[in-house]
Amino acid sequence: VGSRVEHLRIIAGARLLLFRNMATTNSQQSAVLRATTAALMKQPPVAGVPIEKSQNPLQAASLTFKDLSFTATLPNGESKTILEPCSGHFEPGQLVAIMGPSGCGKSTLLDMLAMKKTSQYSGEVLVNGHARDPVLFRRIAAYVGQEDHMPAHWKVREALEFNATLKRQHNATGSSRKNVGDFIDNLLEAFGLSSVADTYIGGAQVRGISGGQRRRVTLARGVAAQASILFCDEPTSGLSATDAELCVKALRVVAKRMNVLVLVVIHQPRKEVAKLFDTLVLLTSNPGRMAYCGPMAQASSYISACGCPIPGHVNPTDLYLDLLTPGAELDVSDALVAAFAERQKPELDKIVDEAFAVRGQTSKEMLLAAHEQKGMQGHGARLGAYAVPFHAQLRMLLLRKVRTTLRNPAAIGMQILMPTVMGVVLGTVFQGIGKASFSAPQMQFVFILLTMLSLQSLPLMPVLIEE
Repeated sequence: VGSRVEHLRIIAGARLLLFRNMATTNSQQSAVLRATTAALMKQPPVAGVPIEKSQNPLQAASLTFKDLSFTATLPNGESKTILEPCSGHFEPGQLVAIMGPSGCGKSTLLDMLAMKKTSQYSGEVLVNGHARDPVLFRRIAAYVGQEDHMPAHWKVREALEFNATLKRQHNATGSSRKNVGDFIDNLLEAFGLSSVADTYIGGAQVRGISGGQRRRVTLARGVAAQASILFCDEPTSGLSATDAELCVKALRVVAKRMNVLVLVVIHQPRKEVAKLFDTLVLLTSNPGRMAYCGPMAQASSYISACGCPIPGHVNPTDLYLDLLTPGAELDVSDALVAAFAERQKPELDKIVDEAFAVRGQTSKEMLLAAHEQKGMQGHGARLGAYAVPFHAQLRMLLLRKVRTTLRNPAAIGMQILMPTVMGVVLGTVFQGIGKASFSAPQMQFVFILLTMLSLQSLPLMPVLIEE
């Protein structure tokens, strides 16, 4: 019996040593992968340079839409078609550009794909061949809008940490928190925000970062969510050409390295930026119609084959919009829409039908696989609308409120000074009222006291709504 017990002890010790070695090896491999990703984020490669996919990418998500259209009802009761039925299919790891003149339905299409459109629309949208889950889709997708209101006394690093903490489920360990911190540092470097990491966001009354930097913070917050699908509505608006190229390069690294599907609505990027995209969707306006959907590298040859040759000295994206803007001097939008229906649409419809027949992971299975991939022992996967529990949300929101309040002396002074002054005035007017029997003066005192308490918080309501 003694020899058998000793034998079992030796086997258990060997297994423990093996598990420790495996854990060390996995930790070293993860460190190497993070270092490689960090290097790519700091120095994003130019167009044409391949980016190797990480060995631990995010869960893949394809996006397929069929006959997606939207019609708005005007105040006079008439209906106006904003976007005619259009279809398409995007694979994971693609960087997709959606372009077109103003009013062509670019943002409308993006909002419908991202489940951000509150008005009724028609058509089908599938993720990995499954209908979008109204609750879990927001867990696997992130959206960067045109405008993002942030507290003026918030710091840039805190804004990114806020999204990274609340949007993704993490281990409650020191190593996990360190990984999040390293990831935030990489994002700050990639989007050119390292020099202002500890600077206030700013606003109308608070000096902070510039408008272009604020736009890059908004984009970096979307990337910080580490979602499998990232929707960006005009993320380069208000940026210089150099900053816009920097942001798109960072998005390309995220798409290729982490296998993320990134859809970007963008206005007339310069040639170097356009080459960074894999796929191009061209729309025309009045009403919105699809004129091209295919590889960005083949767009010029396709447009030329449709009878619109592109001179070598011209930025192709500028010419695309000149050709697709109704009423412009070079307007051939109707001809390009007709050419699309004849040349591309049959093949595109076939691809969409094939994608509808393929069933991949559901949103729930993606979350479970991501949870297993991170190796969160002792932590069950959260399959609800929120990635973190209520106490974590409360802690982050309370921490943000405390920080922004303490950094705003005017807010602190008003919240302390006003109740003090009103208390002194009320106490002086009704001094000694407690010694008399209950009558009309006491009723007046109670009424005024309750009124003051009710109205005291009204000046803070705009701030609370904005935050």
